[in-house]
Amino acid sequence: MTETPQTPPHRQPGVRYKRDKVQRPVTTVIDGKPSTRMVTEEVWVALPPRDWDEIIRRGAVAVAIVVTLLAAAGTVASVGGLLSRMLHPGVSYATGAVFTASWLVCLGIEHIERVDAARAARARGAGWAMLVVGMGAVITYGAVLHQLPAGIIGSFLDAAAKGLWWLIMGLDRVKLDPDVAHWVADQEQRMAGRYLLGVRLGRLNRRAAQLHGGGSEFQAAEAILASAAQPQQLPATDTSGHDREVSESVSGQADASSAPTPPAAPVPPPATPTPPAQPAPPAGAGTSGSSQQQGAQGKALRPVGPPSIAQTIRDVLSAEPKISDADLIDRVKAIHGDGGDPVKFAATVTRTRHRIEKPRPKRTA
Repeated sequence: MTETPQTPPHRQPGVRYKRDKVQRPVTTVIDGKPSTRMVTEEVWVALPPRDWDEIIRRGAVAVAIVVTLLAAAGTVASVGGLLSRMLHPGVSYATGAVFTASWLVCLGIEHIERVDAARAARARGAGWAMLVVGMGAVITYGAVLHQLPAGIIGSFLDAAAKGLWWLIMGLDRVKLDPDVAHWVADQEQRMAGRYLLGVRLGRLNRRAAQLHGGGSEFQAAEAILASAAQPQQLPATDTSGHDREVSESVSGQADASSAPTPPAAPVPPPATPTPPAQPAPPAGAGTSGSSQQQGAQGKALRPVGPPSIAQTIRDVLSAEPKISDADLIDRVKAIHGDGGDPVKFAATVTRTRHRIEKPRPKRTA
């Protein structure tokens, strides 16, 4: 017996079949060279048994949608009629759909958060609160029209719609074991963390692109930040010759004070240009005049530039004789620096101060 599409092969009792078009390859070989083409044929295909659970679910969803639309229309009419006494009719009837839309949104969030009981309970409570407020508005409108029984019956339209959706959502609501629920929540947190990190990185990259492609203000800001980030390096002061300079200055001062006072004479011109020396005092001025003349000569012969460490110490001691060693070291350090060795610099300043303040014996004639 030849099989045709009209007579399905091996038809089993109780199994439904349907015609379907399929394509199969047909290969023709001539002189050893194959050629393949697709041929369309009609065949009988066995159908799976009806899934009555899915059919009932779809029917329940369709009924719930119709009931929700009717309930929303009744709530909109009631709330709009109640609010039209103080608002524009278009605005009042538009706001009438707020209550039904609110508990529908809360019901959807409750279904999404069905794994986390705490978050699902929060959405469930908000949905029932919106439903109660909407039912109260419908009952109030019935009382205003002196039709309280009609208002009570109309208020239960939203309750019936929400109840239907709550039952339909419960078909997919499975109470998980605490360990399984914790594992699911942990995986959700990890995925949410990765998603948020990607969003933040994308936002930072967009801002960086705006900064690089921005105007002169952004470029100036980047230049300021770059200059502030660079470390400020100060040149180190060489104090290797401080000890020798202080020793020579102190010894020279001691020799000048111990030697006899020479007669007043004009000061020879220094090698570098200096202010003119003060005129010599009269011959009868005595020793005090000679001392003043020596001080004036010392000031006139001081080289131009920063004073030596010994001179700085003398200036500070002449202004503040009772100054402590620590304060004196800080004053001198602020002018000359410590040369990179604070211990050696402090010892030099202290030793120089003792030499300056050390009493000198007077020579007898």
